[in-house]
Amino acid sequence: MSTHPPFPSPEHPILRGAVAALNPPGTSPLPVGTRIGGDVVEGVLGSGGFATVYRVRSPSGYVSALKLLPLDEGPERAERAWREMSLGTRLSHLNLVRQLGAGQWPLENPRYLWVKLELVEGPTLDEWGLASGRTLGDVVDRALEVARALAVSHEAGVLHRDVKEANILVRQKTGEAVLVDFGVAWHPAYPTLTKGMFPPGTPAYRAPEAWAYGRAHAGEPGAHYRAGVGDDLYALGVVLYRLLTGRFPFRPAEHGGEDVEAVLHRTPLPPHLVNSRVPLEVEVVCLRLLAKRPEARYPDAVTLCQVLEELRARTDVDWTGVLHPERRRPVKPWARWGRVLTVVGVGLAAALGAWWLGSSQEVAPGRPEPEPVRAVAAPLPEAPPPPAAAPPLAPRKDSAPVKQPPQTTSGPQLEAAPKRRSAAVRNACLGLTGAALQACMGAPQQVPPERPAPPPQACPAGAVETMTGTLGLRIGERRSMDWNDVRGRGVQVHEDTPLRVAGNWEAGANRWGKGYKIALPNNTWLFGRLYVKEGRVYGRFTEARTPLGVVYPVCLELLDTDGHVGLELWPGSGPGKMLVDPVVEVRVVDRFK
Repeated sequence: MSTHPPFPSPEHPILRGAVAALNPPGTSPLPVGTRIGGDVVEGVLGSGGFATVYRVRSPSGYVSALKLLPLDEGPERAERAWREMSLGTRLSHLNLVRQLGAGQWPLENPRYLWVKLELVEGPTLDEWGLASGRTLGDVVDRALEVARALAVSHEAGVLHRDVKEANILVRQKTGEAVLVDFGVAWHPAYPTLTKGMFPPGTPAYRAPEAWAYGRAHAGEPGAHYRAGVGDDLYALGVVLYRLLTGRFPFRPAEHGGEDVEAVLHRTPLPPHLVNSRVPLEVEVVCLRLLAKRPEARYPDAVTLCQVLEELRARTDVDWTGVLHPERRRPVKPWARWGRVLTVVGVGLAAALGAWWLGSSQEVAPGRPEPEPVRAVAAPLPEAPPPPAAAPPLAPRKDSAPVKQPPQTTSGPQLEAAPKRRSAAVRNACLGLTGAALQACMGAPQQVPPERPAPPPQACPAGAVETMTGTLGLRIGERRSMDWNDVRGRGVQVHEDTPLRVAGNWEAGANRWGKGYKIALPNNTWLFGRLYVKEGRVYGRFTEARTPLGVVYPVCLELLDTDGHVGLELWPGSGPGKMLVDPVVEVRVVDRFK
């Protein structure tokens, strides 16, 4: 990024951090070229809570952010503006946003207070964390840098009171974290301005002692919670937990808002159960920051810095390990439509090509196959799945002889299998005509070589607790899934092919009278192992990865859409080639039998 980037959009990261602002009612942005405090306005950076923020340039060419706070919108607003300016002069550190100057504007009859701030070029910490390849060392380094910023701030008597990822920027040039936006900070030299129970802040980062005070003094006139050092440290614990796991320590309440009962009385799920790549040495620090009582946390930010520095110096921890290897940003809607159109186009081309091929075989069977037909007759390409993380349940034996499924059942079950198989054959041959249709319907079904069935197996460590506690699933609960969006044709799968959760998996979706919550979001991938036994494909899934990279241990078995364990092979299956129905189900179990 250049030293003087082009005019930022209203979504520039500075708006969610150092320059929380709001255009004063009834006013318009200042025109480009307006001079304030010797700097020239180049445009509006955006708006937020209390002020308008402009990009300004000094006569020497230095670009900064100028925060314009109104003084004529009531005494509380004016006092907050003066307080922010004064607090900024007390703080100076590499990991704190620098205040470069302040004053009133216009000089005659001033209506605004301006504060000039360093323009930190770079993403907010949550945006930074979305990028793939963030290592454990990267995350702990950012937490240490924020802890240093809090140590300097607290030493000056300043409590931030709104520590969160949106108020932490990561410098583009150096990669260091910068704590910004002291608009709701507190210092003992200043009177309390808040009239409500809690000081300004973000509820998801509010400490348990604050919620406890609110309950104890509910309805009490004039009751106001006064934050302390422990509140900033707890909020940093929430930030660290999110960086390690991709989720908040506690899920929202059933009907929205914070689950205060959980914050007050429940211990967060240990980070290593959410993301197995989190080492216990780091987990201990994170959970201590989230302790229910402030005295159980670190006594101050200085002590936290010492702990993190000593931890980071350890050589028995793999600091280069990537925390969220599959993390990626959500797909934009137009990109999804592009995928749909591609699938539709390829499917249409395949149907036309198959019809043309059948006709050409009738007219000129000895004629060489034209190039276009070879292209459309090839199998539909599939996007390569992410690498499986679960250990193999059975060894691969591709060289084993082909076996026909033995007839081991009798009665109604014997009749049901041929019916399902004939339906599968008709679906597979759908769209073909002439000789191609006859060849397809008459083709014998080959069965891939069988793998030895794995013995009964316990679920992964913490899987049952995660499914029933964290995710809210019930043992025996079933959910429809799919391997792709193409219906009417078999999907080729391998032993380690993951399964996609299409649509949000709502916990307790078949329970009446209760609000649902999302257990696993749309496009979560399930990882495990598939194997063939007696002509059916069986599967055990032991890990779920959400689109944001959150990893859950799970215990799910594969079913067909009729609820039978395992899937029937489609026509065209052969050695090393398993074709199955694109739509399947999984069932929550507490043990693989």
